[in-house]
Amino acid sequence: MPRVKHLRPILCASALLFSIAHAAEVPDPLSLDQALNFADGHPRTQLAPEIAQRYPAPQPVYLDCHNLAYNNNTSPDNQRDRQLAGLVSPLDNQRLEILQRFFDVLLADGSAVRDNENMAVYFIPLDRTRTRMELKEFSELDVAELDAEYQIVRQQGAASMASQRLTRSLLSQAINNPQTLPNELNPPTLGKFPAEMPTLDELVAASLQGNKWLKDRRDDAKADEQAVLDMELRQQILELLLRLDIFKVAEGRSQAEILWRDYYLERSRTLYEQEVKSDIGDAMTQQSKARLQEQQIQFCQALTLAQLNALQGKPVWPLPQPAKQEEKPE
Repeated sequence: MPRVKHLRPILCASALLFSIAHAAEVPDPLSLDQALNFADGHPRTQLAPEIAQRYPAPQPVYLDCHNLAYNNNTSPDNQRDRQLAGLVSPLDNQRLEILQRFFDVLLADGSAVRDNENMAVYFIPLDRTRTRMELKEFSELDVAELDAEYQIVRQQGAASMASQRLTRSLLSQAINNPQTLPNELNPPTLGKFPAEMPTLDELVAASLQGNKWLKDRRDDAKADEQAVLDMELRQQILELLLRLDIFKVAEGRSQAEILWRDYYLERSRTLYEQEVKSDIGDAMTQQSKARLQEQQIQFCQALTLAQLNALQGKPVWPLPQPAKQEEKPE
């Protein structure tokens, strides 16, 4: 018997070493489909919803879909972007977590590009002013002012670089590889989003019918708990549908701003080539910022549709593409 007692920790340690060795096999570059495959066997998928709620996952760094939808006009509510722990299976919930973390890394990379461009915009005039100060054309006050402005954007650039590592660490946790931070990601092709969605009642009915995990939970619950689950389901679907409606408007606004920024950048580039005073650097930064926000809107649309799929018991990913409309003969 003593040998058995000593053997058990050895077997556990061997299993742990095997798990770590297996967990290190993360493709580089990493695609979204590959990342989602890591959901199977994640420790969170083995937890009951009540236990999982004791260990909530951190909020995403960039993918703040609730505040994006409502333009930061609502009261802060960290629960709004929590995954659907009580309404979908732990496995689907982990897939949604991976999807969110994957998008967050891509946004962090885009933010770093934007802030690097912004640093160059502020550093070039600072460097020129320092040189011309030596020629007595500018004063130390002029240099100090530009340096103070540059240090602000330099700190922002450093924060963006740190966010690249932070978001990758959160993704590595989500794919059960905490010691292996993904280096490069392959951005997914999102395709077109549906122009119209089923009604609230239709989606509620589809969820109650197709979500086997939720059906089993309701069958095991008392009448009061069933009523609460039904209310939570209906409320969650309503909020997701409202987000999609707002994102359509936000998408139109984003496209309008990108068009404006493209025109503005072209004019700034023309003035620069003509050696006329131009804000080409700032124009480039604003263009990058507009395109980054467009990407954030698209990611939030994709995540919202994936959440609706999970609630209905459908695959989280890939998202189904809208059916092609047949052209009517003239």
